[in-house]
Amino acid sequence: MALARREIPAMAAGMREFRAWQEAVATAGEVTRVARKASRGETRPLTDLLIQCSAELALAIARAHSKSDLVAQRDAFQSAREAAVSLETSIAIARHADLLPVATCADLSARAATTSRLVAGYLLYLERQISAEFVEAGESRTVS
Repeated sequence: MALARREIPAMAAGMREFRAWQEAVATAGEVTRVARKASRGETRPLTDLLIQCSAELALAIARAHSKSDLVAQRDAFQSAREAAVSLETSIAIARHADLLPVATCADLSARAATTSRLVAGYLLYLERQISAEFVEAGESRTVS
C-alpha cells in the first residue's frame, strides 16, 4: 500500500493549526452567511458592520500570529481582543434591532465568545513568556 503524497497548504501549517485563528475564520464565515441572508436595503450598514467586524477579528489574529517578537505579538493580540469585543457588540446590536433571530444571535455570540476566550488565553500565555524573559534578563519590570 503506497502512501499518498501530502499537499503542503498555501498558508503556513502553524497558522492553520492555530485554534484561535480556526475559530475566528469559522465564525467570520458563519456571520457572513447569516448576515447576507438578513441583509435588506435599510439594514445594509449593520449587516456590513457585522461582516467587517468578523473579518477584522480573523485578520487581526493572523497578523498577530505572524509577529516574531513577543512584545509585538502581545500588542497585536491585544488588537485582536479589541476586534473580538467589537464583533460581540455588533452581534448584540443586531439582536436588539431584531435584525437576526434570537437563536442565531445566541449561536453567533457563543462562537464569538469562544474566539475571544482563545485570544485572551493566548494573551495570558504571551504575558507569562514576556515576564519570564524579563526575569531571566535580570530586569524587574511589570508587564502591562
